[in-house]
Amino acid sequence: MSQKKILFTSHTANFHKFNRPLMKMLRGKLEGEYSDLNIGNWEVDYASANEEQVFDADNVFKVDFARSPLAIGSHIKAYKQLKKILEKKHYDIVHTHTPVGSVITRLAARKTRKNGTKVIYTSHGFHFYKGAPLKLWCLFYPVEKKCAKYTDLLITINREDYLRSKKFKAKTKMIHGVGVDTTKFNAKISKKERDEVRAELDLKKDDFAIVYAAEFTANKNHRFILESLKDLLLSNSNIKVLFLGKGELLEQTKELANTLGIDKQVYFLGYRNNIYRILQSCDLAVSASIREGLGLGVVEAQLCGLPIIISDNRGHREIFKNNKQISYDLKNPKEFAEKVEKAYLKEYDYHIPFDEAFSLRSSLTDMRKIYLDISK
Repeated sequence: MSQKKILFTSHTANFHKFNRPLMKMLRGKLEGEYSDLNIGNWEVDYASANEEQVFDADNVFKVDFARSPLAIGSHIKAYKQLKKILEKKHYDIVHTHTPVGSVITRLAARKTRKNGTKVIYTSHGFHFYKGAPLKLWCLFYPVEKKCAKYTDLLITINREDYLRSKKFKAKTKMIHGVGVDTTKFNAKISKKERDEVRAELDLKKDDFAIVYAAEFTANKNHRFILESLKDLLLSNSNIKVLFLGKGELLEQTKELANTLGIDKQVYFLGYRNNIYRILQSCDLAVSASIREGLGLGVVEAQLCGLPIIISDNRGHREIFKNNKQISYDLKNPKEFAEKVEKAYLKEYDYHIPFDEAFSLRSSLTDMRKIYLDISK
């Protein structure tokens, strides 16, 4: 049996961490609980801006993708680079991710599609959604609609996007995102280990730790959390906010915490590999994201046993089925602060049962079938 070949693309190499389980599955490298899902005998390549190391790929290519839709010069350069790779390698499948990267990829793959290459595009949340600014609809909707005809399978991760994409000229399927590794986040740490982690984080025994794991971007909306909780933090010195992640607005967020006079209670922990240990050592998980395709970060916290309070958006509604108990309106910062205060005072418990549909096993099972079917 001849070896099949697949190319993953995303504008940023950082995104490859979401694809690693798929890449391992195709190469036959899944271990432990997931080993029964291995396909194997695939050559797996990855193309991105290559700003960091990419793991679990046979070949890694640097393509000068740009995140901004308006970086025309970069897009032309990336298109030419990618087209050259595609015409040389003759892939069975190209699986593309991220909005701008996927547009460049699908345009570059038009010729190779005629020679049998199948193109899969996973949208992790359309930028045009109910309530989105008009400029996003004007910019992204026509492009996605146009590129759909260069797509053999369009995968969405929430029902709103799925129903909207049915109007496009592409076969469409919905799966529940990349999935959460239950073997990691459901593995409970001991009380001793929890105490050790809290000590490492400089948390005292009676501190109430609020955690938010998210990249520092405008969409993740860290500013909202700090401004909404300012009064609560100033009146309760044992409430601490822990931010996990990095990003372009990190320094700006630090300056805001300082300006609000709450910098001693806001911890910037950066990117962490042991996030499940930190989550289980906190008392409450929150999210303030404006837009989510799905929002599995809160599912990770949910699996770790944390109560959660989340912004009302398309992705969170998909996971928690319009559960008003744990959600709040971003236009109402007072509602958010009141829910956090109730959690702090133990007047309300925001625990929600986990749905296995959002597990890594469920996601891998769906994608395994997709790869096998489309590569026949």
